[in-house]
Amino acid sequence: MKILFLCTAHNSLSQRLQLALSRSHHVTIEYALSDRVMIDAVALAQPDLVLCPFLTTMVPKAVYERVLTLVVHPGPPGDVGPSALDWLLMGDDGNVDNADELLMNLDREPCTAGRAWWGVTVLQAIEEFDAVPVWAYQQFPIDIDEPGLTKSALYRGSVSRSALIACEAAVGRIQQATHRMPQHGFSNARVYARPEYRTLSVLDNHPFQGGQLHHRPLLKATSRDFDTTRHTAQQISRRIRCGDSQPGVLSKIFGASMYIYGGMIDESLGGRQAKAVAGMRTKVLATRGGATCIPTADGKGIWITHIRRPKGKNDKALWPKVPAVFGLLQLNLVNAAIVDSLHAPTSADWSLSELRTFQEIWVDVDVDKHGNRVAFLHFDFYNGAMSTSQCSNLVSAMDYIITLSTPEQPIRAVVLMGGAYFSNGIALNVIDAAADPAQESFMNINRIDDVCHHLLHDFPENNITTIAAIRGNAAAGGVALATACDFVIAGSEVVLNPAYRASGLFGSEYHTLSYYGRCGDAKAHHILNAMVPMSPLQARQIGLVDFIFPGAGEALDDHIRSHVSLLLRDN
Repeated sequence: MKILFLCTAHNSLSQRLQLALSRSHHVTIEYALSDRVMIDAVALAQPDLVLCPFLTTMVPKAVYERVLTLVVHPGPPGDVGPSALDWLLMGDDGNVDNADELLMNLDREPCTAGRAWWGVTVLQAIEEFDAVPVWAYQQFPIDIDEPGLTKSALYRGSVSRSALIACEAAVGRIQQATHRMPQHGFSNARVYARPEYRTLSVLDNHPFQGGQLHHRPLLKATSRDFDTTRHTAQQISRRIRCGDSQPGVLSKIFGASMYIYGGMIDESLGGRQAKAVAGMRTKVLATRGGATCIPTADGKGIWITHIRRPKGKNDKALWPKVPAVFGLLQLNLVNAAIVDSLHAPTSADWSLSELRTFQEIWVDVDVDKHGNRVAFLHFDFYNGAMSTSQCSNLVSAMDYIITLSTPEQPIRAVVLMGGAYFSNGIALNVIDAAADPAQESFMNINRIDDVCHHLLHDFPENNITTIAAIRGNAAAGGVALATACDFVIAGSEVVLNPAYRASGLFGSEYHTLSYYGRCGDAKAHHILNAMVPMSPLQARQIGLVDFIFPGAGEALDDHIRSHVSLLLRDN
């Protein structure tokens, strides 16, 4: 089948769908820049089916009347509105019909548990919105208070996973609905979605279990604002995470109006005295890793990791999103002395805090059943971007791992675990916002090269095997970082973008050593110039990845740990 994607952006979901559907179908992609562009794309591609994985505009009538058109909605059948995931993570449990009343309740009343289930729907674009046919939907369990569960993390995880299931089911059902595929697609009148497609989830064949559904309006950035004197950490965390990574919470909590991001709850700073900062509406508890922690009404804290200035009338482009401390220093809302006085370091042994807090890097040393000591190095950087200071911290953690290895108790392997993303290379936003972007770029690329040098030289020199465990998406320098390891393990659900050209960069991270050494000259040259996403299976076929395991979360981690043990036994 010829399938045309119409996308506002070719994001992680559309890339994942492209890689999956391309195994059995011919997929082309067009950016939905205007109605005219979309109409012309259909005329040019002559598709059998149009699929819109991520589209923020309406599908032109001239498109869906000509070719059957499917739209992916990140909500179950019956949920309507442009902010489905935002309302979900804000705490909407479906028990209140009116959106204004719901916002008032969320502002004034204690948090309820929220929904335990959500879903993704593949619906057909037609003119009669209330009668829109559903071709598939897939539901999934959710804990909206799961640490680190931002809107973008939810989208890349359970939403993308369910969208893939629903889209593959919808395409299969459409193929079954017609025995003969017309040459130029088939009109809406020729195939019909069965009623049960709307009511029964694809895999479990159950009705939606997440409560009542409503037509919710756009959840504006200002509607997420909070008051640290009366809102709890849980309330504030939900408000921030439901808008991360876009649009953020528009707040004046730091004095000036700005968008804020992050929202991790802190329970580790009990007894620490918050300090008043001139010009700010809130006191500040601590700073760490470029983030700022503010106190909440229930005696806990909330970490603000990033901020962004609103776009002014005379600004030609959006201001970059930058680490909170970096941005506050630039705006002269704090000074270096205040930041230093508020610094709250993590454990000297790089262990994971037992209490909830903001921690980007931690080391877990484990002994497998064969007696091998393995250091699992976690680094969970926002959007996978690694700034100069973050790379320096990662180098320090690597140096610490080397000090743990002794002749009596050697560290046999270090496993790079990444985080929600594995890595996307250097921090372009920090570079763009720097007073001297060229200097910051030079420092950043050299420091991430130091990380790679540890993998290529320092660890091998100490007889420590290096293993990359790509559990989240990776791009550009992040892929090169992984391939600098002796072995590369990837989860089956991740998307890899090994090229640099889309960012306007030549790249470094020793990729001319790792890519060419692993793949050979011709294939390495191709992946650097093609600028197309790659599945783990495709990456393994050319030598970029060594092993692939299914699943996500704890299931994938178990596969990784078991295989690391096998690798060390056999080497």
